[in-house]
Amino acid sequence: MPLKLLPAGPRDADQSIHIETLAYGPNPIGPIIYPGPFPPSAPDAPNPRVEKLVSQLEADPACKWVKVIDTELPEERNMVAFSMWFFWTEPQHKAQNDTPVDYGTGSNWEACDYFFGEMRRRQGERFEGRPYAYLKLLHTDPAHQGRGAASMLLRWGAEEADRLGLDSYLESSPDAARWYAKRGFVEVDLFNADFSKWNGPKEHPSALMVRPVTKSS
Repeated sequence: MPLKLLPAGPRDADQSIHIETLAYGPNPIGPIIYPGPFPPSAPDAPNPRVEKLVSQLEADPACKWVKVIDTELPEERNMVAFSMWFFWTEPQHKAQNDTPVDYGTGSNWEACDYFFGEMRRRQGERFEGRPYAYLKLLHTDPAHQGRGAASMLLRWGAEEADRLGLDSYLESSPDAARWYAKRGFVEVDLFNADFSKWNGPKEHPSALMVRPVTKSS
């Protein structure tokens, strides 16, 4: 079953979110940051997560989606992995990341802002006044893990960052960080979030990682 890397677009958003749900499953902080209640929705109502991703793609030209498909699967379910990158070729400034964030219906705004807000703050401080690439999302359908799809997506982004002369940045779980470390990323910080205030885990570590640009000789 051959794999093929292709650009992705808004039509791929639903399948991407389906894969994301399969890939990450239940999360220990999920019930804390999104405890609900969630209003009932019609069966054909738009998925807010899908709408948010599409709005980010359409709002920022630096945002690029890439997917890996299995060419032998039916088109409606042939995506096996997905990534969302930002390639900011102009200097970025912390003030650009300070706009209020809507975490959506059913969210615990205080917990979301504690966790995601601290992530944004550290990212903004590290790259203040600099252009850079940011890997926001990368996920693989568990049924297709081990086939190299994620490596294809990461390699594409790294090569694009090198072409543009950009360092790359991502946030990762400790387990996934070991995978990224084998592919050129270096841990530069660790955010160990404490959710005990909301009866959650006292330690929830996230590795913050950078891949220095590789300049061609």
